[in-house]
Amino acid sequence: MSTDSTPTTDTDAPVEETVAATESTEAAESTEAAESTEAAESTEAAESTEAADATTEETPAEVAPAAESEQPATVAAAEAATEDTSAAADGAEEEDDEDAEVIAALGKLNARLFERMCRGIPVRVLMTELQKVDRAVYFRYFKGYRPNKIDAKRLAKVLRKELFDRNNGLLAQLVVYNWDEHQWRLFGALQRHIKAINEDVEAIEVITDEEADPVFDDLEGAVDDRGRAAFDRRDVCIACIINGVRVSDGYVQKRWGDLLK
Repeated sequence: MSTDSTPTTDTDAPVEETVAATESTEAAESTEAAESTEAAESTEAAESTEAADATTEETPAEVAPAAESEQPATVAAAEAATEDTSAAADGAEEEDDEDAEVIAALGKLNARLFERMCRGIPVRVLMTELQKVDRAVYFRYFKGYRPNKIDAKRLAKVLRKELFDRNNGLLAQLVVYNWDEHQWRLFGALQRHIKAINEDVEAIEVITDEEADPVFDDLEGAVDDRGRAAFDRRDVCIACIINGVRVSDGYVQKRWGDLLK
């Protein structure tokens, strides 16, 4: 007879039940965790989608005002550029007209008066200015020459070619400016007389013969401190013509016809 009386069947049954219960609990917990994770992921995905939808809906509203605000600025800039271009074109046309008037005025001088005018231009100053503003003319005619070697005849020949063949308006302006500077007493006296007619000289359209006579009678009759004529009659004629004093051509011929033959 055996002495081992340990009951095997009854002891193992509770253990198996315990293991099964544990496994069931773990499976339940795993299922709950999975469901919780899926729910969380689903919630995050839904929130992300909603956020994307909200962004998509807001974007047009934000972009549209920017586009609308930029358009007027672009149009305004284009209009401003057009106005600047138009103003520049108008300014260039006015400058061309002024140059043409000066060239035409210089063309009214005959050969003797034109050469006399050239004698009144400081060549050294003119050459210095040409080096700065019209280097082509300087290199064409004056480079390598000393100013004292350029006499009135040579200067007159150069100026006639540039002014009347090439229509060099800039040079025409320089010629008149430098002659007026050299003849500053005469030019100043002429300006004072013209301003007595109208302070706004540029607004004067016509100076009648009756208005002009006192002006030029005074200039031609003026005397210096020694009692000599202050101004040469030929220079008064040149000053009137090249500065575009608004007298008629008939008046110029009547007063200085003998000088213009």
